Amino acid sequence: MGITLSSTAPGAGARNHSLDGLRGLAALSVALGHCFEQVTGLALWGTSLRDFPSMPASAVAMRLMSSLFPADAAVMVFFVLSGHVLWGSFQRKKPWFFAGLPEYAAARLYRLFPLVIVSAIPIGLLSSASARELAENMLLLSNSLNGVLWSLQVEVVASFALFAFWGVTRGTGWKMGIGLILAFGLTPLFRGYGPVVFFPAFILGASVSLIPPAFWQRGWLVAAGVLVMVFTNVVLGHGGITRGFEMAGATVVVGAVASGQLPFLKWRIPLFLGAISYPFYLTHLVGLLISEPWLASLPALSPVAMIVARAVASIGVTIPLAWALHVFIENPMLRARPRLTP
Repeated sequence: MGITLSSTAPGAGARNHSLDGLRGLAALSVALGHCFEQVTGLALWGTSLRDFPSMPASAVAMRLMSSLFPADAAVMVFFVLSGHVLWGSFQRKKPWFFAGLPEYAAARLYRLFPLVIVSAIPIGLLSSASARELAENMLLLSNSLNGVLWSLQVEVVASFALFAFWGVTRGTGWKMGIGLILAFGLTPLFRGYGPVVFFPAFILGASVSLIPPAFWQRGWLVAAGVLVMVFTNVVLGHGGITRGFEMAGATVVVGAVASGQLPFLKWRIPLFLGAISYPFYLTHLVGLLISEPWLASLPALSPVAMIVARAVASIGVTIPLAWALHVFIENPMLRARPRLTP
């Protein structure tokens, strides 16, 4: 998940709360996607349009329904959003790489690691993890206890790479364009290494500010971006070139929200989910583990009913836990972060 320093649009002084709402809905989409996947299985998740002729109609319907819970696309939104907001911070502060690196490193460490460390404790207890495995997950050296940590591993490396990218380009458009082409060009050489594979998403997020807001405010473009982001995996399957389409769609969505589109993201529920999105993202597994005994005791249900039951139970447990971590861990640690420069 892309976890940002703030949600202020580049060149603006006020916080863009719609970006918080977008982050909240993306976190919810990931949780719902996990619930769907646990019920229907990875085999269905791995199918695409070319498999439909040999699949039962019910399986095709469930695969199409999975697009309503776009976990992969939601994570791509996190990455693009992280690049956009971090780049906005660079544009406002205009740090030099070596002079600004200690301050930036402190901000990143205080932002990312406290919740990773604390959220690993209940997961470790519930899964009877060894001390070594728990420590490795707390330090993001492994994601064996909580699968979503892979995206935090990407976030840590890619956010520092983005800071170096700022140091080289200083926001110059043609330099950023060359960097984006090089980043995409390196992707085939580093298959399986997330920070390289997904780094173009961070650059695309940074590039949103290069394009006039009027471009992102076209209704047809926003609709097309959502459709491409959500449905490409159904047509082409997951991974590979699909990631490029998801990055493009996520960039359109982030650009639109940054330019004032989708005002419903300022409603109370999206904003609340945005406030707790990071701890919610990290602890949904806790909700799943705690609710599993109750779910196992249910009578035989249809797949759709089981997805709903799993979502209601796990999210119902996760939301208060995420809120507590937001209030008692996340916010205090952000306030405690040392400011190394005036």
